[in-house]
Amino acid sequence: MSKRAGLILFLLLAAVFLVLNRAAYRGYFQDDDINSMAWTRWNPAFKYLKGALTPIYSHSYRAVGFYYFHVTGRAFGLDFPKYVAVIHAIHLLNLRLLMRRMGSPPLAAAAGCVFFAMHAALLDAVWKPMYVFDLLCGTLCVASILLWARGRWILSFVSFWLAYKSKELAVMLPVVLVCYELWFGGRRWLRLAPFLAASLSFAVQALLLHPDQAGDYTFHFTLDTIATTAPFYAGKVFLTPYLGFLLPLGAVTARNRRTWFGLAMMGLFLFPLLWLPGRISSAYCYLSFTGLAIAMAGIAEHAKPAAIAIFFLLWLPADIYWLNAQRDETLRQDRDAREWITTLGKFANTRPAVTGFVYKGMPETFHIWGVEAGVKYFYRLLEVTVPPVDSPEGAQLLKNGRVAILNWDAGRHRLQIQTP
Repeated sequence: MSKRAGLILFLLLAAVFLVLNRAAYRGYFQDDDINSMAWTRWNPAFKYLKGALTPIYSHSYRAVGFYYFHVTGRAFGLDFPKYVAVIHAIHLLNLRLLMRRMGSPPLAAAAGCVFFAMHAALLDAVWKPMYVFDLLCGTLCVASILLWARGRWILSFVSFWLAYKSKELAVMLPVVLVCYELWFGGRRWLRLAPFLAASLSFAVQALLLHPDQAGDYTFHFTLDTIATTAPFYAGKVFLTPYLGFLLPLGAVTARNRRTWFGLAMMGLFLFPLLWLPGRISSAYCYLSFTGLAIAMAGIAEHAKPAAIAIFFLLWLPADIYWLNAQRDETLRQDRDAREWITTLGKFANTRPAVTGFVYKGMPETFHIWGVEAGVKYFYRLLEVTVPPVDSPEGAQLLKNGRVAILNWDAGRHRLQIQTP
């Protein structure tokens, strides 16, 4: 693909993406967003910079992503559209990197990138700041592959390291590079040794030294788990149940190393998610779909233009339908979140003399950590407990101090804050 053709296609694709996702700027934070913002707002920046460098798993959990929240939180406050503009810029950067990585003819490369850019399964990833971990991991993983292909293995290793510090799925990147060497490279196994050693170290620490015994991040290596997760992610590929299981046929029919590499990349990045039944989300497809985009470009290389046109004529209407349906539901949920967070912020600005909080109800998509994160954010706290009003802990707080009751009226979609 010539630089001029690539730039023109990229600009057209960026314009279409921004038009289709313009409603994202009318959204708002969810509880995970506020939780990350509250935690990083009052912690010093060096904590995340140190975490990005250390090889110790427990001291470096997603340090790059949390440093992003530290910087943007201080710069943007609660100005939600600015956060969306940044994640859209990251997504478009990833599209540009993918165009350069594919090495396909212009039409085939455009087909792969259109599929990735417009995919409705990735709506949350490009609408919500909480998924910036996935976007940054995608950027750094694709950059690492590009740098490796150009022989800059030290910079590639640095990019891999930072990708892992963005999200743990990057632990599979060294195996992706093994596939690259098998199909495109010069079998530079010695240079891959540091990548594989770091990946093995991170995996052992996560699985053996710091296992999550009961939480959503617990791995379940069972057939029942696969029976739950595999159909979910397969159904997200073409937005049709089970249709994604046909993808391996692409490797057989295309007979194209680029297709093989893209499908291997997708499968390897998806592999850890298949054992996490407690953390199923279409937004987590983001990193694996960078490989799918490469595979789709490889398939399109051997397809006639008419066949490519027919595919998108069939797929795009379904994709836009699901995108619009998700958009309406997301904006509905965001209105409740905006009401809850802004009302609490106004209350905090009055500087009431309260010694604690209890809650009664919460917005539909909120969790207890979101309720507590709102208090942390506005009251400059790193630790706080907000129990239900009808719990023993809540009753004790009400008895012993001046406590504010966060009362969510689900029927009127309003937060009422009551003080004694």
